[in-house]
Amino acid sequence: MKLTTNEIEWLESHLPGLQYESSSSKIIGELDFHAAYNSKSGELIIGDHARKMARFIYDVFEIEIHLANLDENGWPKVYEVGGRYHHISQKCGINIKDLHINPDSTCCLGLKYGGNRNFLIKEFLPEVVIPFFYQLSYTEKFGIDATREDLWGEYSHGEKGRAEYEVEMLNLAKHQPNRNDLCPCGSDKKYKKCHMDQVESVERRIMETTSDAKTRWSP
Repeated sequence: MKLTTNEIEWLESHLPGLQYESSSSKIIGELDFHAAYNSKSGELIIGDHARKMARFIYDVFEIEIHLANLDENGWPKVYEVGGRYHHISQKCGINIKDLHINPDSTCCLGLKYGGNRNFLIKEFLPEVVIPFFYQLSYTEKFGIDATREDLWGEYSHGEKGRAEYEVEMLNLAKHQPNRNDLCPCGSDKKYKKCHMDQVESVERRIMETTSDAKTRWSP
């Protein structure tokens, strides 16, 4: 996976601490962010305008993004390489897996299925990567209990968490919202701008899994 010229320019403009290495298809360097979680909208507000908000955090993490290696959700694999997650786990007295670091040291970026979606770095970084590290930083500052209570919640580890996520998405689907209706999650955003893609990805995955099972067990 290679970045386009426009994506490289966006990266240099918005996150100058990160550099793209075309030879290795990696993004490496320092990810610094100003961000605050808006509990009403369920959104992470990123940028200097978040400074006056509650739960504001400024932090810097040393990371690597391996664009050529995708995780099971279809996201490029992301690593925190500065050793912060070890420090945070020790400081908070918790297991590393509670920080959503996988056994292979990759960051567990959540259960939004990447699948075959068109990958855009200007969406992936602010919508997936920065929220992950914001949550990590919030845990370091306030503790794991505060993170679980104050932020957007989390799922159990492994397949149990995947099942919890799918049930949540299918419960939203039961409302049968039109794309321009308000999302049934209560965010006050239109469905198409909120959970629609996630719900459709879960429904598609379940259909594909069911179809595969029928094929395997056909007499």
